[in-house]
Amino acid sequence: MKGQSVFNLWFYLRKKRIDEKGKSTLYLRVICNGEQSTISLQRKIDVKSWDSKRGLVRPKTSGAAEINDLLEMVKNRAYDAYSALLQEGKGVTPLKIIDRTFAKNQREFTLVKLVEYHNREMELGIGFTSTFGNYKNYKTTINHLRDFLKVQYKRSDYLLTDIDLDFLSKYSLFLQESTDCNHNGAMKHMQRLKKILTLGKKLGWMRYDPFQDFKIKFYKYDKIILDKEELETIEGLTGLSPKLGLVRDAFVFSCYTGLAYVDLKNLTTDNILHGIDGNLWIITRRSKTDVKARIPLLPKPLDIIEKYLNHPKLTHKGVVPIYSNQKTNDYLKELAALAGIQKPLSFHVGRHVFATVITLSNGVPIETVSKALGHSDIRITQVYARVLDEKISYDFENLRHRLILNAASSSD
Repeated sequence: MKGQSVFNLWFYLRKKRIDEKGKSTLYLRVICNGEQSTISLQRKIDVKSWDSKRGLVRPKTSGAAEINDLLEMVKNRAYDAYSALLQEGKGVTPLKIIDRTFAKNQREFTLVKLVEYHNREMELGIGFTSTFGNYKNYKTTINHLRDFLKVQYKRSDYLLTDIDLDFLSKYSLFLQESTDCNHNGAMKHMQRLKKILTLGKKLGWMRYDPFQDFKIKFYKYDKIILDKEELETIEGLTGLSPKLGLVRDAFVFSCYTGLAYVDLKNLTTDNILHGIDGNLWIITRRSKTDVKARIPLLPKPLDIIEKYLNHPKLTHKGVVPIYSNQKTNDYLKELAALAGIQKPLSFHVGRHVFATVITLSNGVPIETVSKALGHSDIRITQVYARVLDEKISYDFENLRHRLILNAASSSD
């Protein structure tokens, strides 16, 4: 069989680690395709009774038959594991051979069971070590994994020992071709899967790290930002249905406060407090980063709060009513069409508008904007400053062009 000549194994004692009774732990070393891995067999052998050339306990030693039978069984399992991996085309590595050789019950160490275990622990930690939004993201990841296993492998679960680079590459492609994920969205799911498999290693369910050969890479996309005129157009839309009107107001509220969808959804009257200047501020923590955000309320969001006082859709202590994230983004696309805006509008664009059009463009220092947005690092906020520089450059280029035309017209 192709590749058999590069596979080898042997049993040995670490003679430098002999205990007071003259015994040392027995190990198995597996070598395959230029790689090697070692595992302890959890047995201590008298060094004097060990035949290092044959890799066996000398026959006349007490208990030799039992140990040698064990070694023969391990050797046969290792060769069977190697042959099975070759036939399955899984990509043979020493760790995979060891995993298959020593798993007490491989059917217990499966991907879906690991993800379910991870998600149960995360659900219990909501409000302490995790957020509901993050938990929902992992639930989406497992749904995609179930669909992938059904489509790609015609099964409902998958052995952790069989996950390799080929599996990860196919899953990444599936996310981009068979779901609504773009490249970066797919990489987010790959990040979550990597974290889950890392947990599997910590639990001892797997030893091999398939992500060591898979690179998670994000593309840089230009942020979608409305300019001042586009924002004013949306604000000025009239004759809207109650649903579209509500969504428009929630979006405008985000544009003037920088709140993300989940932070607005969770916003309560307890978060509206008098600040150091005696005016009303939003004082909250970002759900995504748990970083504190302190945002003075401008006239526009104050008007929206006033407008929706006692609105029937408000939850207990709620401030601004809002639909689900999916419905909100669907309605925003309708609003963009009514406003004649060609840009792909989503609720998160409101944060971008707040950072650029509302604050930085009006001379608010970037340090202040970073605090208001609840960014954990000012370098995140600096992205918006670069966007503004590009806009300034574009506007001045147009101005330069107009001045040249005006000068030419005057000379005529």
